[in-house]
Amino acid sequence: MSQHLVRRAAAGLAAVAALSLSTATGTAHAGAAGFYVSLQTNSNIRSLPNTQNVPILNTGATRDRYYMDGVCYVHGQPVTAGGYRTDVWYRGTVHDSVIGNGPYRDVWAWGGNVNIGKDPSDSVGRCPS
Repeated sequence: MSQHLVRRAAAGLAAVAALSLSTATGTAHAGAAGFYVSLQTNSNIRSLPNTQNVPILNTGATRDRYYMDGVCYVHGQPVTAGGYRTDVWYRGTVHDSVIGNGPYRDVWAWGGNVNIGKDPSDSVGRCPS
């Protein structure tokens, strides 16, 4: 096999690996449109930062369909799911990027359902009292 083909194959594998990593971890972006984060699939979006209130939205099975902007955080009810535990809840406006339902304003998502890295994220401020 020629060196040219070997380099192209290696570049292709690197691109696939990067794409796989980006879709597995979701999205957190800061740009002209402001800071926004994608939400995990099958996440419950709530009106308060705890699990005692009924979800107003479930994000369903489509990856990166829903995103949240105008994000801030509080320490609320601790939740453990999938081996991850945090008491951080993020408040913001949730948008549906597929069919445009919503937006759902001033809603809460548990930190484990927000694709943001660590909880709380250094990129997000505390919500005002």
